[in-house]
Amino acid sequence: MKKPHFFKAYSRIGLAHIPYGQKKLNIGVEQGPDAILTGKFLSQFNGALATSFEFPKPEDINKNFYHVLADNVKKFQDVINQNLKSSETQVVIGGDHSITFPSVLAVLQRISDPKSIGYIQFDSHGDINLRAFSPTDNWHGMYVRPLVDGFDVSRIEKLVTKKLPVNNIFYIGNLDLDPGERDFFIKYNIKNICKKELREEKSANIKAFAKFAASFRHLHVTFDIDCIDQSEAPATGIPARDGLFYKDILPLLEIINQHPSISFDLSEVNPKKRGAKETVALAQQILRVVLS
Repeated sequence: MKKPHFFKAYSRIGLAHIPYGQKKLNIGVEQGPDAILTGKFLSQFNGALATSFEFPKPEDINKNFYHVLADNVKKFQDVINQNLKSSETQVVIGGDHSITFPSVLAVLQRISDPKSIGYIQFDSHGDINLRAFSPTDNWHGMYVRPLVDGFDVSRIEKLVTKKLPVNNIFYIGNLDLDPGERDFFIKYNIKNICKKELREEKSANIKAFAKFAASFRHLHVTFDIDCIDQSEAPATGIPARDGLFYKDILPLLEIINQHPSISFDLSEVNPKKRGAKETVALAQQILRVVLS
């Protein structure tokens, strides 16, 4: 069993505006960490520690949003690396999915060669927009871009002193991409396995995923619960229609579990929404499989 150090990221900072295609803000997602990391759950990990960090709520930021965001990203990055021991596995629990940005920055600070890091994102969205092309101006849909490419907000771009190579990233899920994201995916031929491919060419795609994972010294895996079909994970910001099922991704989670060096994020569980009980239980099961 891995020795996780959990970091509770109380965050809704990536969602200053109503998400695309939705009618209301995803209020309550910042309470996801406490819903998942209950005392009973933590007791299964032999004294695992949980360190907390609270991001400001977007409605409380009156001006200079990206300056406030950048300052808090750096603070959380430092909290992770000041508290994580070399024997522990970094596990960040959100909150909205933009918590992955400081989580990856913490990993990049510890590992000198970004080429040795594989990045895996389970999601229904790319989250890889430039600000200029974002349909909502939500940071939540942009945070991957500055990790792998130039970004059009200088205050954020300056935080990323080392970039992940674009060919080091791999998406799992039925991606709903904005036009700018689609162009970026096509330009760099970014890897992605969708539900149909996992069902119809299961063996070949699992083998390809295993080969990808094994080619890196370290894996950073970020898991947005909205990649899972709404029948299994309804309590999230944008519940997936015809999304992945847990049984579809279980072989991939088991491959991640076998890797000798990982960091892991899980986000977008909203305990204030309908179906919170089963969504939280699924999130906990995913963590058990990866961290056992």
